[in-house]
Amino acid sequence: MKLKLLGLMGALCLSACADPYVATPYDRAASQVDRMVIMDDAMPEKAIAYEVASVGSNFGLIGALVDAGIQAERQDAVNDALREVSFDAEGELETLLMREIGQEGYEVALLPSGARAKRDWLPAHSGAPEGVDAYLDVAVIEYGYMSPGAGQPFRPYVWAKVKLVGAADGSLLMENQIVYNPLNVVEGVITIPPNPEFFFNNRSALLADKARLAAGIEDALQRVAETSAQLLR
Repeated sequence: MKLKLLGLMGALCLSACADPYVATPYDRAASQVDRMVIMDDAMPEKAIAYEVASVGSNFGLIGALVDAGIQAERQDAVNDALREVSFDAEGELETLLMREIGQEGYEVALLPSGARAKRDWLPAHSGAPEGVDAYLDVAVIEYGYMSPGAGQPFRPYVWAKVKLVGAADGSLLMENQIVYNPLNVVEGVITIPPNPEFFFNNRSALLADKARLAAGIEDALQRVAETSAQLLR
C-alpha cells in the first residue's frame, strides 16, 4: 500500500509541477535506425483503481487510514476482475507496440530483460542481437482507472515513459512521456483525453462488466502504443 501511494503521489506531483517537461525529439534521418528491440517488463504488476481526494481522506489520520483500506480493497477487486477475464496488460502492450512500430517501417522484436527493480526505465540496455540499431524502453509507471474525486467517474489511466537508445553507443535518440487521462496538463508531456465509452460512475459500475473494464485499459494502451510509434516517425 505504501509503495502504491508513493507512486500515485509521484503521478500527482507530475500533474501539479509548474516546470515544463523537456523531451528529446527523434530525428529519424540522422539516427538511421531500421531495427530495434523492445525491452520487456514494461507494466506494473497490478492496475490501480484510485479515487483522488476521496471523502474518507478528509477526516484526519483515522479517516486517511480507512480511506487507504478502501482504496486498496477497490484495487484488489479490479485486479481480481481483470484476472477473471484473463486480461494480460503486459502482453497486450507488447503486441500493440510491435504492431504500431512495425507499421512505421521498422523491424522490431521483443527483448527479455528480466524484472525491473523499480517502475522506471532500465539503468542500462544490452543483449540485443547483432544488427539491432536501438533499444526501445517503455516504462509504464501506472495504469488502470482514476477518478478525480468523490462522485466523479472512474476513467482509464496510463502514465508511460518512452525512450529510444542507440545500441552501438548508448546515445539517447528519443525521450518523452505520455499520459492518458491526465489530472492536469503539463507542458512538454504528451496528453491523451480518455475515451468516454469507458467511463464508470462508481465502483459497482467498474466491476459490473469485467469485459468492458478490461476493454477500457486495452483502449488506453492502444492509444499509448500509437503515440509511441508516432514519436518514431
